[in-house]
Amino acid sequence: MPFKIQYKFQDEAEIRYCVVSYEQYRNFCALPIIQECKIIKGNQTTTKKNLDEIQKALDMAYQKDTSHIRNLSENCA
Repeated sequence: MPFKIQYKFQDEAEIRYCVVSYEQYRNFCALPIIQECKIIKGNQTTTKKNLDEIQKALDMAYQKDTSHIRNLSENCA
């Protein structure tokens, strides 16, 4: 079941939103560049393509490339 999350990077004041799986939410929380991450709404609809895109961004963030993860909220509104 996908969840809508709210997250914030350590170096930004902007709060971002995205729909992720629970496993992806846990991965977001574990990223050292994320200051805050919380579930704000459960039972959201999303597509496998969107979840795959989020997973790709998480994988890149773990490799210290944050460009893709910073753009997620623009695509997940």
